[in-house]
Amino acid sequence: ILLVIASGCAAINLNAAQSPDETSIREILRAQTEAWNRGDGIACAKEFTDDSDFVNLRGDTLQGRGEIGARVTASLQGRMKGSRLSVSIRKFTLPTPDVALVETDYEYSGIQSRLPGVATAEGVLRTRMKYVAVRLDKHCCFIAAQNTPVLPPSPKR
Repeated sequence: ILLVIASGCAAINLNAAQSPDETSIREILRAQTEAWNRGDGIACAKEFTDDSDFVNLRGDTLQGRGEIGARVTASLQGRMKGSRLSVSIRKFTLPTPDVALVETDYEYSGIQSRLPGVATAEGVLRTRMKYVAVRLDKHCCFIAAQNTPVLPPSPKR
């Protein structure tokens, strides 16, 4: 069974066996997506640690929750204003009991302006986001993430 949350946030496979950490991370991604869709960059960055690393679409490395939140806020007030985000999990791996690798597909729709250095097709940007999550004091949070653009298909000749 595949559930798509009413706000278009995240696709979740309900048949997959889920650890408490996976359930927690899915909830974090759902909340992050809802934050994006209401234009709240600070809430998008809430579950990043103060010393996290985030590599954005342009290859810039952002350091910590504060810088990530500020940059997301600027994007949501600038070229990404009014865009909608949909997230689905491609793969979830627990290499150790306290560390998770989470691979996701992101789709940003409703993009109204050109994004320098990033390819969109008909107002849609697709990316792959990879997260490293850790459990700290029984709470999951992100210590690293990288967002990589997925190029649109080449036009047929």
